[in-house]
Amino acid sequence: MKRRSLLKLAALSPLASSLNLVANVNNAVPILVLVELNGGNDSLNSFIPTRQLDRYKELRPKLRVSPDKLIALDDEFSLHPSLKALYTSWESKDLALIHGLGYEHPNRSHFRSIDIWDTGSTSNETLKRGWLSDVVSGMGANKLDCIVFGRNARCVSGGKSRFLQLKSISKFLNDAENISASLYHSDNNALMSIINAQNFVSNGNELLRNDFSAENDLKDIFPKTPFGKNLADICKLIQLNVGVPVFKVALTGFDTHSNQGLKHSQLLKQLATGLNSLKVQLQSSGHWPNVLVMTYSEFGRRIAENGSGGTDHGTAATHIVMGGRVKGGHYGKVPDLLDLDNDDWKYTTDFRRLYQTIITDWWQRDYQIADGIQGLGFVYPGNIN
Repeated sequence: MKRRSLLKLAALSPLASSLNLVANVNNAVPILVLVELNGGNDSLNSFIPTRQLDRYKELRPKLRVSPDKLIALDDEFSLHPSLKALYTSWESKDLALIHGLGYEHPNRSHFRSIDIWDTGSTSNETLKRGWLSDVVSGMGANKLDCIVFGRNARCVSGGKSRFLQLKSISKFLNDAENISASLYHSDNNALMSIINAQNFVSNGNELLRNDFSAENDLKDIFPKTPFGKNLADICKLIQLNVGVPVFKVALTGFDTHSNQGLKHSQLLKQLATGLNSLKVQLQSSGHWPNVLVMTYSEFGRRIAENGSGGTDHGTAATHIVMGGRVKGGHYGKVPDLLDLDNDDWKYTTDFRRLYQTIITDWWQRDYQIADGIQGLGFVYPGNIN
């Protein structure tokens, strides 16, 4: 951000004395971009195990991706053709596939399973705090730790983190235009909660409004979809060095119980082109080494196709991480299509190992998400002030 903008924000904020007025690419907190594939992505049709194509055909005689359309990554896996925009990232070794992500006693409810993923819990415990809520608390400059675009802020809620949840930057700025900070203090806790929320929105409005202009217009670079527009907003904010360590966005529609083929193909294309656009833009501005992108979903899909041309709620799944300091390749043990549990994949990699890697390697935080959980080593460490 421009110094005059930060000074203006500092003058207005009741938290002015604790604001960090320095933000630059080389001395910034590493950024995490979370991409929720809402509904449960079918990772078997996204990342196809090349050495098990006969079994894949047996399980999905109609829904399988034709072998002549597969994009080979190596001898082990191929991409769905709609993910081809990610192939250059695989070639440049800044994309990794994390296989078999899941947990014991899987829950196939959308609501319960996404809560498990968002809180980093086991299947038989309910946690009040999102897995990021205490990890990133106070990490962001200007007391803003996360911006959530659209649905589901559960991963950062319930703890000490300060986050904004909005549909888009432009709508937030429009809605917050007439909200001003207040210096009023009261012994009434309920009233002070409202005043603090008002001040937080006001400060966020000031922070984002000062430099978020049309000068850096990305509308023709990102997909012309809500997901693409959200990624464009995230890209602009990262390039403005606003000091927010976590951004979250959701791509919805992955609950493909019927007529999956075309629908899933379109969603994967949105995902791949959007993430590739983000990479290209952040490479050009020099921010890519400071950014880590991670996908997640409440569950994968059933291994066998159903009678409606789709797939039902499953268990384990493959997800991606990408970024300028990602060690490209395969991580986690690949589930075996010949060794199923209740006609579904057996999970092989505790999903919390994905989180632990981000906490300990990316952010270098001394924080254990759960006893005995170790990282996967897919990222080079970040730099923490």
